[in-house]
Amino acid sequence: VGISLPSVEVRFQNLTIEADCYIGDRALPSLPNAARNTFEYLLDLIGISLSKKTKLTILKDVSGIIKPSRMTLLLGPPSSGKTTLLLAMSGKLDSSLKVEGEITYNGHKLNEFVPRKTSAYISQNDVHVGEMTVKETLDFSARCQGVGSRLEMLAELARREKQAGIFPEAEVDLFMKATAIEGDASNLITYYTLRILGLDVCRDTFVGDAMRRGISGGQKKRVTTGNTHT
Repeated sequence: VGISLPSVEVRFQNLTIEADCYIGDRALPSLPNAARNTFEYLLDLIGISLSKKTKLTILKDVSGIIKPSRMTLLLGPPSSGKTTLLLAMSGKLDSSLKVEGEITYNGHKLNEFVPRKTSAYISQNDVHVGEMTVKETLDFSARCQGVGSRLEMLAELARREKQAGIFPEAEVDLFMKATAIEGDASNLITYYTLRILGLDVCRDTFVGDAMRRGISGGQKKRVTTGNTHT
């Protein structure tokens, strides 16, 4: 019906990321090392540096383009910098890392906009409140992050479909009308997310944790994905 979604092209050029870290026994997470790290940090605050860290190059002179409307698969051996690259593109790198090079979204650098409104990094670990249901989890995320312009796009889509004589599913049409009456935009976004991720079958099921039985591991990963998109 003539509605196109906004597209984003991500470019990274000559990207180099380095970290200062300890090696050998000094890098072990032991109590003596923790005490020594604290002592060296306090000395560093007054200008005395006793730390002997080694420079570790995680990524070196990496360049590439991620085209819009395409699925890109990132492959590499363990410890090759895959996670670091994804974190860099989503603007979530640790502040202690040294970054050189340039990352742009449609020609705009990361400091010119809020990257977390455009991209999201989904961790391997699914961290949720086990006592909340799937719908409650996504609805809470939608209320916290806001719905942005997606509600207006869905309303415009419904208007154009009506003009073109295209009738949506009765269930979807009824829910959109109910949402419009209640005036709660986050409900519509939550319902839409449940549908596209196939979570509507477990919407009222507890997410669960180590002590409470809940949804499956694959469903938890989809809930994590839904949290970043609501």
